[in-house]
Amino acid sequence: MIVMNDEELKLSEEAFLWIKLNHKKLIEKFANTKEYSADTLPTTLFMAGSPGAGKTEISKRFVPRFKQKPIRVDADEIRAMCPGYTGTNAHVFQRAATKGVHILYTHALKNNINVIVDGTFSYSGVTENIKRSLDHGRKVEIFFVYQEPLQAWDFTQKREALEQRRVSKEIFINSFFKSRENVNEAKATFGSKIELNLIVKDFEKDLEQLEINIENIDQYIKKSYTKDELGGILI
Repeated sequence: MIVMNDEELKLSEEAFLWIKLNHKKLIEKFANTKEYSADTLPTTLFMAGSPGAGKTEISKRFVPRFKQKPIRVDADEIRAMCPGYTGTNAHVFQRAATKGVHILYTHALKNNINVIVDGTFSYSGVTENIKRSLDHGRKVEIFFVYQEPLQAWDFTQKREALEQRRVSKEIFINSFFKSRENVNEAKATFGSKIELNLIVKDFEKDLEQLEINIENIDQYIKKSYTKDELGGILI
């Protein structure tokens, strides 16, 4: 667990209040009604997987496949709007980003707009978000993107060097395991009401393996790790 100092706590609170006060600006930037219109059969698509797995790249590829353009909700892009955000202090803006995601997600549900939630799926409240979409009569899909953790971690390190967007080893490991746990739990809870899909990526070989409408992702992932093992091999 990351502990923030007094200055970081103050900045976190200021960012949260800024998002609340600027919710209209947030919607105008990411979900304006001129660009995004209602769909008669709206879809909610959740991305899932560890940092560095390639989720954002894939989520952007999904956008043109929709008949009505989907809102793509990305917490990293919301953080970047907040005053004081530098990339290296991403953890300070987690609460603000979560609030921003909630604002955009609620906007999509209320207006029957397709939405792609681009995140790790490792956060609390994912079950409630799925339920909200189902209660609105929406189709719900989860796309779990798996990348071998050494490759994914290497990618996050290279991205940090380029973009100053920092992901600590602790956050990476927690997301790696929690995202899988939450995805499997969601499928077990909602069953046939949602569709679970898996993309296994290999950046070194430039390959993707796709498994559609599965019950559990674990049987398709060849190598398993423990938290202690990952903590020991990630540099």
